[in-house]
Amino acid sequence: MSGAFKKIASRNVTTHTAHKSYKITITNYTGSFDGVNVYAYDGAPNTSEYGVGSVLTTNGYAKRDIYDSIRTNFYIDHGQYTGQTSRNLIDENIVKGLPTTPSGVCVIAIPQLMKGDRLKPGSIKVTASGVVYEDDSEGNLSFLSIHFGNIFYDEGFIIVNNSTIFSNCILEFKNTHVIEEREYSCNISKDEFNASSNLTLLDHPTGSLRSFTSSSAFNPYITTVGLYDDDNNLLALGKLGQPIKKSEDYDTTFVIRFDT
Repeated sequence: MSGAFKKIASRNVTTHTAHKSYKITITNYTGSFDGVNVYAYDGAPNTSEYGVGSVLTTNGYAKRDIYDSIRTNFYIDHGQYTGQTSRNLIDENIVKGLPTTPSGVCVIAIPQLMKGDRLKPGSIKVTASGVVYEDDSEGNLSFLSIHFGNIFYDEGFIIVNNSTIFSNCILEFKNTHVIEEREYSCNISKDEFNASSNLTLLDHPTGSLRSFTSSSAFNPYITTVGLYDDDNNLLALGKLGQPIKKSEDYDTTFVIRFDT
């Protein structure tokens, strides 16, 4: 019999990428999926802030703040996006940066619970007033090869230079979630773990072993395999579908897999 613990012989970590599809109807700048809300916001430059009425979005935010925040975080330095196709909000008249007309911008902010690790490039589609705007996988939202806005996959923002385009629309996209599958091989030789610490083997009240434990055919059954760190702290517990009898004739290997 070996001790209560044994070093693991081998382990392996495999990475998988999963995607989940969403289709959300946004009405009056608000939509939801499984109880999680998605909002669209208007942004406008140089409005007379910070009063009430038209200068506020339907969500109660100042349009000037929305516009300035988008410009500062995503467009103030155009050079950082030179590796992508037209990483600016453009149409036939606007070549760089955000528009300076009162129409401003409209933003869809996808929450973290839906975005996952990032949005999947090429998966975003927005249908508004019968027009389908699609993701070109390079960060542009386009219709008939004309760029109307940008997609920031890591941040979960979809931005167009039209202040009303997202007020009522259908949003479709896929997120990306990286899953690590950890696999540990736990090998037990035929000479190890051939005794049991199960208290049910004791005859009460004498405390002696029950008679059947002296039989040569008796071997303990394995029901659980635990993974511990170097300080003997339990990190993971694997339950077998049914008890496995420990053999004295051949080695046994248990493979434990779990996702993180």
